[in-house]
Amino acid sequence: MPAFEAARIATAVTLGTSLDLATLQRALAMDPGNAEIEHRLGLLLFYSDSSPDRSRGLDHMRRAAELDADEALYWSDLAAACESSHDVSCADGATARALDASPMTPRLYWSAGNYHLRAGWRADALANFRRLLDLDPSYADAVFQVCLRASGSSDSIRQGILATNRNPQVSITFVNLASGLGDDDSAYTEWRHFASADYADGAYEAGNAHHVPMSLTEVEPYLDHLIADGKERDAVAVWTDLQRLSVVPASGSDFHTGKLPADDALQSQPVFNGGFERSPLNAGFDWRYNSQPFVSVALADASHSGSHSLRVEFTGNLNQEYEPIFEVVPMEPGRSYALSAFVRSQAIASDTGPRLRVRDLGCSSASCLDISTPDVTSTTPWHEVNVSFTAGPETRFVRLSIWRPRSRGYPSEISGVLWVDDVSIIERPPQPSLSVP
Repeated sequence: MPAFEAARIATAVTLGTSLDLATLQRALAMDPGNAEIEHRLGLLLFYSDSSPDRSRGLDHMRRAAELDADEALYWSDLAAACESSHDVSCADGATARALDASPMTPRLYWSAGNYHLRAGWRADALANFRRLLDLDPSYADAVFQVCLRASGSSDSIRQGILATNRNPQVSITFVNLASGLGDDDSAYTEWRHFASADYADGAYEAGNAHHVPMSLTEVEPYLDHLIADGKERDAVAVWTDLQRLSVVPASGSDFHTGKLPADDALQSQPVFNGGFERSPLNAGFDWRYNSQPFVSVALADASHSGSHSLRVEFTGNLNQEYEPIFEVVPMEPGRSYALSAFVRSQAIASDTGPRLRVRDLGCSSASCLDISTPDVTSTTPWHEVNVSFTAGPETRFVRLSIWRPRSRGYPSEISGVLWVDDVSIIERPPQPSLSVP
């Protein structure tokens, strides 16, 4: 290449990076076949305030796309300009060319899906969004929000996108969104589809057959929603699915095989991880920490049975209420239960020691279920504490906790250590009625 020609092209390229109209026009005159300069000049003219300039800008953008047909950005920008100019044929063609030029670029499918939604071509929009989520599941919330605003119904999402989806993150995003909007039926329907046998067998894949993991953190908002709404059967079913999918450690109890207590119970054990053999998940139906000052909670090697117990140490020598750890437990309304645990203590100095407490999670009046085992003070070896209770007619969940109420006597402060193990709630059989001769 002659030196003069090389200098000319270099000067044109340098001028072409400018955002000044006159400078870009000089650059294009020096290098009329430069697609990048055509594109820059087209954008600058089209988005100016002058109508003639807009028309000229559109011409430059077309010329840029024709000069470099493999550059998806040129086609995408041309599609947006054509749509703004109400040129449907141009917008549709440029959108398709952008996808052809770069078929693995997620943002192009996002733009195409939104364009087709605005144009009223819902089937094309859903097809683009479906492909987008195959490429990049992080778009799921934005896609579902846009589709819901456009249709007002989740049916099209479930039929047009989720029916063939094999990525759990996409399904969980929809479940959390639908439940948060109060569409519980759609949320649970998609959960059941997601947790089907195909998914359980590991068939959920994205892209090139890479297994997509799922975490409890992703499902936690939905599970908390079901608990807050008192839907114990749905919540138990979701928890059971999480165990089957190996997201949550499995347990051998009837509750964790999805069976709620039978009428002839003494078969149900709804307390999860009652032996503290695993670190609490701090979510769902496992123990949850309730961080408070001057009390520490940790697993301990000392145990009544198994390998571990829970160790609770009161370190502040203060008189205050403590509830450092709790678990949400599903109940059957009107059923009678027996709560029991094994505890030991060391140097608990207080007239009001810690105990296990059961409260109705969905009731706050003074007449609601609220009962506790005898308290533990001083130094004691392993021994059983227990209490019986009956769930209220509307009780769906109880809050099981380790609790120390504020003392009103002397010594009022508390210090010392409590160990807890083998916590269980067993349903008691109904008492037979006595007939009078």
